[in-house]
Amino acid sequence: MARTHRLLTVLLLAAPAAASPSPASPPPAHRPPPADAQVSPALRELRADVMKAGRDKAQADVARFRPLCDADGYPLVGNLVEKATMYQPSEFCRDLRQREHRS
Repeated sequence: MARTHRLLTVLLLAAPAAASPSPASPPPAHRPPPADAQVSPALRELRADVMKAGRDKAQADVARFRPLCDADGYPLVGNLVEKATMYQPSEFCRDLRQREHRS
């Protein structure tokens, strides 16, 4: 008796889910800082102070500038676009995370 075989053709489609994140993907670690209109005047003033102080002075006075960063060490205020290279809040918070070993 001859054995008969049946072939089944299956089309497999693989496409990345670029349009929407999958429900299994983790949420982003940190949201970007809010717009300046949503930030308190005290934090905006502190941002200006850290930019004027520069890296060395800001790192010497971490306690004063710590409110610029959240509990995980990410900035609560945005950077300012300046023509000159200035020490930005994101740099201060990055240095703080490295200091606290939270990279």
